[in-house]
Amino acid sequence: MIKSTPFLRFMVAFAIALHLSLASAHAEFAISVGSGTIDPGGDLLLEIGIESDTPPQNLAEFELILQITPLSAAPGSSLVFVEPQSEAFLADADYIFAATSESISENLPSTQNNSGNRITFYDASLNAGGDPLNVPVTSGHLLATVDVRHQLGGAMPAATAGDQFEVSVDLASFFSDEALADLDFTVSSGVVTVAAVAIPEPGAAAILMLASGGVFLRRRR
Repeated sequence: MIKSTPFLRFMVAFAIALHLSLASAHAEFAISVGSGTIDPGGDLLLEIGIESDTPPQNLAEFELILQITPLSAAPGSSLVFVEPQSEAFLADADYIFAATSESISENLPSTQNNSGNRITFYDASLNAGGDPLNVPVTSGHLLATVDVRHQLGGAMPAATAGDQFEVSVDLASFFSDEALADLDFTVSSGVVTVAAVAIPEPGAAAILMLASGGVFLRRRR
């Protein structure tokens, strides 16, 4: 029987920690949602990026699920996913499947479901024969873009200034390679902030009113 020593216990603990560290780092993607500022009642395009922490890691298929959660909002103020989506990422050269996309080659929509505060995108990388094809993921790739819209819901625009909404990746999303092996991923959420409404100063408002009144008088003459 091997006698336990402090050194032996240390080596066992170190080996276990190293194994867990390598396992957690293996085949992991980092998915990041962009942030931005939106005008009251306006639209905004957010980018969703993908990179690998152990590049290059292969990707052949994904289902991306995004959701909106209010962080602070005036009564009636809300953020929703636009219907229909522009799917601008399909025409972007930085899109991860730009050269092999099933959605592009088959002229299929990437958007699968859109309930307003939850949306699903799907696409696959295919070779000429229609079989799954790995695409290496390093860094700086575009996974998707999503159109969002602020809705006033009866609130005054000024009352919604500073409202914030989180756009996050649902962990039910999946990413796989051409062998259909599920790949681990981490996520980083984005925040959309409603911009303040510009209110003209009293002097500027008076000048505008006088100027518009002068134009009206000249037109009547």
